[in-house]
Amino acid sequence: MLRRHQRSAGDNPMNRPLALLPWLLGFVVLDLYANLVPRLVGVAVPVWLAYVGGFFVLAFLICRYGLGITRSASLGLARPAGWGRWLGAGFAIGFGIWALKNGVFWAMGKFELVGWRDAGFALPLLGKALFGMFFAAAINDLMIRGYGLAFCRRFELMRWYVLLTVVVYALDDSWNEGIDAGNLVFSAILGLSLAWTVLRTGTLWMAIGIHWGGNVCYRLMSGFDGQGVPRLQHVLDGTRFEYAALAVTALMFPLVAWVLRWMGQSATGSVTVEGVRASDELRPG
Repeated sequence: MLRRHQRSAGDNPMNRPLALLPWLLGFVVLDLYANLVPRLVGVAVPVWLAYVGGFFVLAFLICRYGLGITRSASLGLARPAGWGRWLGAGFAIGFGIWALKNGVFWAMGKFELVGWRDAGFALPLLGKALFGMFFAAAINDLMIRGYGLAFCRRFELMRWYVLLTVVVYALDDSWNEGIDAGNLVFSAILGLSLAWTVLRTGTLWMAIGIHWGGNVCYRLMSGFDGQGVPRLQHVLDGTRFEYAALAVTALMFPLVAWVLRWMGQSATGSVTVEGVRASDELRPG
C-alpha cells in the first residue's frame, strides 16, 4: 500500500485516462447487471434472491480484484458508532416525505380514498416491502453513491461528488421512467439529498434509509401489482400533481440538513473513515 507522499501510476496526468478505464468498465457492468437482469429473469422470489446475492458477489469481485478496494469503508459501508441511527433517521425521512406527498395528492383530489384493505393483506405486503425494498435501496446506493464515493476519493474529486452522483442517479433512473424532463428533475432533487447524507457522514446508511423508507411507503400505497393497502378510486394524472411531487420532494433537503445537524454530524466524514484517509487506502499496492 502506498501512502499519500508516494504517487501511484494513476496520479500521473498522462496515465489518468488509463486509470479511469477500469472504474468506468466496472460501473457499466454493475449497472447493466442491476437493471437488465431483473427484466430478463423476472421477479419470482427465488430468482430475485439469487439476483440480489449475485449483485453483491459481482460488486465484491469488481471492487476487490478489479479496482483493488480492500475495505468496505471505502464504499461507505463502514459501521461507526451511530450508523443504525442514521439508517433509522433516513427511513423516517423517506417514509415521511412520501407519506406527505400522498397526503398532498389526496388533498388536491388526485384520488378518492374509499377504504382500507384488511390486516391479512396489509401485513404480508408490509413484510415483503420492508425486506425487498431494503435490498433494492442498498443495491442502488452502493452502485451509485458508494461506488462514486470510492471513485472520488481515489482520484481526489470529492468536491465533485454531489454533482457527479446526482447526474448519474438521474440518468440511471431513466431505466425505469425513460428519458423525461420531469423525472430527471425529480431524480436530481432526490439525489441531492441522498448524496448530501453521504458527504456529511462518510457512509451510505442514511441514504439507504431514505431510499428504503420512501420505497416502503410507495409499495404500501401501490403494492407490487398496483394494489396497495388504501383502496383508491378515480385516480387522476396531471402536470399539477408532478409539480406538487417536486415541491414536496424538495422539502427533503432542508430536513436532511437539519437532522444531520441535530445528530451532531460534521463534514469530516467525506475525508476520513476510522481515522484513515480513503485516498491512502484506495491506492494500489
